Amino acid sequence: MLLKLGIIATILIAVGIIFSSEIQEILPNTSTNGVDSLKTDVNTLTTKSFESAEKKIGSSVEQIETKLSDFGHQTVQTAENTINSSVEQVETKLSEIKQDSSEYIEENITDKISFLNSTK
Repeated sequence: MLLKLGIIATILIAVGIIFSSEIQEILPNTSTNGVDSLKTDVNTLTTKSFESAEKKIGSSVEQIETKLSDFGHQTVQTAENTINSSVEQVETKLSEIKQDSSEYIEENITDKISFLNSTK
């Protein structure tokens, strides 16, 4: 039995030596390939992460610019509406003051003139 195991082991060693290059192609050195594969995977993940972050930052900048532009436009529109409303109110008040002063002056002058005419 021991002799049979020795013969089998010798045959396996001989086959291993003869077909060593084919065996290395089928079963590559995983320690070397594993490290290279890990480096490649890390580089790929890093590149994809940077690309994704760049896209998100670019999109965020565009959204912020759009919102600031909209906010600025709305603020200007609100200020313009407020100013227009205030101008209308001032014009209305000035018209009322003008009308009231005209009426007051007319009444007082008429009274004074009639008083002066009656004393003469």
